[in-house]
Amino acid sequence: MMTHFGFIRERLVISDRSLLFFERKKRARILTLILLSCLVLLFFYFCGSGFIHIPFLKVLKIIFKQADENQLWHDVVFNIRLPRILGSMLIGGILAGSGTLFQAVLLNPLASPYTLGISSGAAFGGSLALYLGFQNLVFLAFFWGLVSLTMVILLGGTRNTLNPTRLILSGVIVSSIFSAGISFLKYLFKEEVSSILFWIMGSLVGLTWQNILLLLPFSVILFILLGLVSDALNILCLGDDQALQLGINPFIIRLFTLIISSFSIAAAVSVGGVIGFVGLIIPHLFRILIGPDHRQLLPISIIGGALLLLVADNVVRSFLQLEIPVGVITTLLGGPFFCFLLVKSEAQKY
Repeated sequence: MMTHFGFIRERLVISDRSLLFFERKKRARILTLILLSCLVLLFFYFCGSGFIHIPFLKVLKIIFKQADENQLWHDVVFNIRLPRILGSMLIGGILAGSGTLFQAVLLNPLASPYTLGISSGAAFGGSLALYLGFQNLVFLAFFWGLVSLTMVILLGGTRNTLNPTRLILSGVIVSSIFSAGISFLKYLFKEEVSSILFWIMGSLVGLTWQNILLLLPFSVILFILLGLVSDALNILCLGDDQALQLGINPFIIRLFTLIISSFSIAAAVSVGGVIGFVGLIIPHLFRILIGPDHRQLLPISIIGGALLLLVADNVVRSFLQLEIPVGVITTLLGGPFFCFLLVKSEAQKY
C-alpha cells in the first residue's frame, strides 16, 4: 500500500514539474513576443525623436528608401541616429547574452561580463590610447581586453580544468591590476582626465557605421554560440561530475564559451566604454520570470539587454536633450533594482 501511494506521489511530482515547464515555456514565448514588439517600435520611434523631430512616416521612408527630399533629415537619421541606435542594441545584446553565459559557466549568479576583468583590460587599453593621443581607441581596447582574458585563463586553469572559483578570483586580481593602471593614467592626464572619465563611464555618442561593422561579426558569432551551447549549459549547471557522466567536457565548454564571449565583450567595451549592470540584471530578471532553462533564457536575455540599453541611451537624449553617459544611467537603474531582487529572493526562502 505504501509503495502504491509512493508511486502515485512520485507521478504527481513529475506531473507538476511538467506543467511548470510548459507554463514557463509559454510565458517565455509571450514575453519574447512582447519584448520584440517593443524593441521594433522603439527603434523607429527613437530614430525620429530628439532635438530635430522627424515624423514617423518620414523615418520609415528614409530607412527603407535611404532617400528623402529633406537632406538634413536624411543625414540625421541615417548617419547619426541609426548607427547609435543599432550600436546600443548590439552592445546591450552582447552584454546580456555574455552575462547569462558567465553566470552559467562560472556557476555564480553574481557573475557578469566584467567579473573576469575583460572590461577593465579593455578600459585600460582605451585609456592608454587616449593618453597616447590615438584617434581610434578600438584596437588598443580590444587588444588589452584579450590580454586580460589570457591572464585570467592562465591563472585560473590547471591541467585540463578551469575551476570556476579560481577563475573568479583570477578575474578579481586582473581587474584590480588594470584598474590601478587606469588610475595611474588618470594621474598622468591631470587636467585632461575628463576625457578618460567620460569614456570609462560608457558613452555611445558619435558611433559610426564603422563601429557597427566591428560589432556585427562578434554579435553574430556570439548569438550562434548561444544556440549551440544552451543544452550543454543546462547540464553544466548540475555540476562537473554530472556533466562528465552525461558526456559533456566541462573544460572544453568553459574555455570555448569564455573565449567567444570575451571577444564580444572586448569589442563592445572598445566601442561603447564600460557599461555596467546590463549583463548582471537582465539574466537575473528573466531567470525569475521564466526559469533557468538556457534554451529560453539566452535568447530572451539578448532581446531584453538590447531593449534596456536602447531605452537607457535614448530616453534622456530624446526628452531632455542631454548627453549623460549611458553607463551612469544603467548603474542608477540597475543598482536599486538589483537590491530589490536580492531582498525579494531572500524573502522567498522564508
